[in-house]
Amino acid sequence: MSLALQILGHEQYINNNKGKPEFIVLPVKAYQQLIGVIEDYGLGLAMQEAENSKRYNKEMALRFLDDESWI
Repeated sequence: MSLALQILGHEQYINNNKGKPEFIVLPVKAYQQLIGVIEDYGLGLAMQEAENSKRYNKEMALRFLDDESWI
C-alpha cells in the first residue's frame, strides 16, 4: 500500500451549502504522518540547496557569524 493511501485512507469531507467540499477532517495520526512527510520533503530541499552553497572553514564561518552587518 502506498504512503498516500496509508495517510489519507480515512478522511472526511465537510461540504458548503452548495455541496462542494470545503474542509477535510483527518484522524490525528494521519495528520501527524502528513506533517512528517512535508517536513521530510522540506529538509530534503534544504539539504540539496546546502550542497550547492559556498563552504566555509571554521575560522571563516565564525568570522561570518560574528559579523552583524548582514542582519
